[in-house]
Amino acid sequence: MLIPFTSNYEKVVMGLLSYIEDYKAFEDLNAEMARINDRKRTVYLWKDEETANVVGLIGFDLNEQDDTLVTRYISLNPSFRNEGLSYEILTALREEFPTYTITGSLDMAPLLNKWAKKKRLDTQEMEALRDIDFE
Repeated sequence: MLIPFTSNYEKVVMGLLSYIEDYKAFEDLNAEMARINDRKRTVYLWKDEETANVVGLIGFDLNEQDDTLVTRYISLNPSFRNEGLSYEILTALREEFPTYTITGSLDMAPLLNKWAKKKRLDTQEMEALRDIDFE
């Protein structure tokens, strides 16, 4: 489940950001935390519903003037990678901001394209299931 960043989660966010190559250097990590704390970057955390632990995050820029949301990064605890959580996070973000157009940085583009394709396929499968008579 997605939850908005609060200062209570600052150390958790720093830990998750440190998995991203761009934030391995302490100066870069501090600069990103300053953007987050100054509300120049929005961060939502992903809390695992089974363990209630924060296992990931998504960082994005929200432009309310033109209803766009530019994703900058997703970071996951290594123990939770390859489980499809990135897609779940993006889907939850879509539900949280239904009127916004979701785009991304160049680094995020491949993941966003895969997510959009999967979402289209899932929608097509659901529509096909509605047409089946299960009686």
